[in-house]
Amino acid sequence: MTTAIGFLKWTDGGARAYRDTVDRYEATNELANRLGVTVSAIYWTPGGPYDIVCVLESDDPDKITAFGLESLTKGNLRLQWATAYAPDQMRELLSHV
Repeated sequence: MTTAIGFLKWTDGGARAYRDTVDRYEATNELANRLGVTVSAIYWTPGGPYDIVCVLESDDPDKITAFGLESLTKGNLRLQWATAYAPDQMRELLSHV
């Protein structure tokens, strides 16, 4: 299982339409499900360095990438993400070096 932490900032258009952000999330969550991605947690963090932080999970890291790219086409967000490792996954990763 691949886990990614998403760090999202609203574009100018996304900020102007901030009142619709939960509706946009619900529509985006449907897209995630179709692509085989689970949004296991999401938090709005206005006033912080990011407007939204979320946790994405999938059995295939390419699905997370495809989901991120498709999410950007809506024009409301800028997105960064980092792959996240649980302790046992990190131990496995470190065993290769």
